[in-house]
Amino acid sequence: MNQKQLRLTLLNNYSSSEKTELTLRSLGKSTGQKIELVDYRTPNLYEKIIDKSPDLLFLSGSSHMLTRPENQRNFEPETRIVRDAEFPILGICYGHQLIGKTFGARLSDLGHMCRGFERVKILQDHPIFDDLPNEIRVPESHRQALANVPIGFDCLGESASSKVEIMIHKSRPVYGFQFHPERADEENPDGRVLIQNVLRLALKT
Repeated sequence: MNQKQLRLTLLNNYSSSEKTELTLRSLGKSTGQKIELVDYRTPNLYEKIIDKSPDLLFLSGSSHMLTRPENQRNFEPETRIVRDAEFPILGICYGHQLIGKTFGARLSDLGHMCRGFERVKILQDHPIFDDLPNEIRVPESHRQALANVPIGFDCLGESASSKVEIMIHKSRPVYGFQFHPERADEENPDGRVLIQNVLRLALKT
């Protein structure tokens, strides 16, 4: 997508090295860029990420659940990054939920895992949806979802399993997807297009 090497960072929230590597490869394929990997358990995480000031910071998915108090404590440095950073951020699945909770949203438990490709209805026009139809098909893998739109955000997409599938901050370059756009395939490329559009918008900030 871009010939120039960009400063892209993946903040990994997985405990599984297999899922970490898959996410890193998938994002690299979607962006056409080399992406730096930083783990959420890295000492002095807040200072290291803020000092890097990447062109775009990805917050990965996770098998953790933010409704558990111990996870809220363990991911507190990442919450501070979301709250304070001036650079663009894209939260994916768990990262999306962490952004939402940081800005006051509640989480709901679906009682079951939501897996597979799902249709997401686009609710508003936005450059993030350039070259996409009014309804997109994207991969899901989650048990929890945001119960409401967080303070300062617009909800731009909804599905049968989540009322807040896509959200964008009103005044900051902060984006959240409940689904996994990086897992797009050749038959369902919408997620890849979304990532490329977010990257394009991030470079304009």
